[in-house]
Amino acid sequence: MKTSVINIVFAAVVISVVFIGESFAISSLEQSNACSLNENNTPVDNRRKIRLGFTGPSTMHRQLLLTEDENATSGIDWGYDGAYYATPYDDMYWLIDGQLFTIQGIDVVDESSNFAIGFHTNEDGMNTIGIDALENFSEDFDLYLYDNELQVHHNLRDSEYEFYSDAGVFLNRFELVFADPQESSDALSLDENELDNFNIYYNSTSNTLVLNNPSSVKLKGLSIYNIASQLVHHHTLDEFSTRQTIRFNNKPANGTYIVMIETERGVVSQKVLLH
Repeated sequence: MKTSVINIVFAAVVISVVFIGESFAISSLEQSNACSLNENNTPVDNRRKIRLGFTGPSTMHRQLLLTEDENATSGIDWGYDGAYYATPYDDMYWLIDGQLFTIQGIDVVDESSNFAIGFHTNEDGMNTIGIDALENFSEDFDLYLYDNELQVHHNLRDSEYEFYSDAGVFLNRFELVFADPQESSDALSLDENELDNFNIYYNSTSNTLVLNNPSSVKLKGLSIYNIASQLVHHHTLDEFSTRQTIRFNNKPANGTYIVMIETERGVVSQKVLLH
C-alpha cells in the first residue's frame, strides 16, 4: 500500500496531510475543482493567481498574492488570507475590511471585481507596481491599476505603473480592477481612423501645444502629466474645434510628457516631447 504526503500551506502554517493508499488520494483530489492530476498523478493547482509586485524608493521588492478559490469570500478568511506583518521598509498590502494582508483569497475574479491596495514609503521618490506573475489566466484578460489621485486606469498587461509619491502612508490611492470604465461601448468608441487622425505636437518656437481633431470629435479637456505622473497643466477645450492651440505661460522643462485628451467617446493619450 502506497502512502502519500501533501504539504498544505495556510499563510505561515504548514500542515502535513497523510493519505494511506493511492486510490484514496486520487479520488479526494478529483473531487476538488481547484486541483487536477497530471499524467504522473501529481496534483496540479488550477486556481487563478495574480502575483503583484511593488518596488519603492528603497528598492525593496514586495510581492502580493491574489488567489481565486471557490471556498473564499470577499471578507477576511483565515486560511486563505495572509496577514501583513510590519517591516521597516517601503511596502504594499491588500486592504480587507480595514486590515492589511499580503495574501488575499477571493471566490471569483471578473470584470466587476476590485481590490483596494495600500502602500507606504519612508522617503520621497519613484515607485513601481507591476505584474510579477499570472497563473491560469487567459491572454485576453486585462488587469488595470486605478490611480484615484490622478484618475488614471493603467493596463498592467502593457507595462508596470511608475509613479512619484511623497513619503507617507497611503491607503486610498490604488485599486486593482479588471475593466476600464473610460473605454466606451462600440457605438461610442473612437474607430481606428479617428485615432490615427488625432494628432498632438509641440511648437517650441511659439511655446504652444497644437491639437488637430480632423474628425470633429466632441472634446472636453486636456491634461498633461510628467514622467512622475504629476499633473502639470490642465486646459478646457473648445468642444468641436478641429484645430486648437494651447499656449504655455512658462516654457516647460525639456522631456517627454503624457497628454490626455478627454472626449465624449473616451480618453485619448499620446506621448509628446516638449523641448
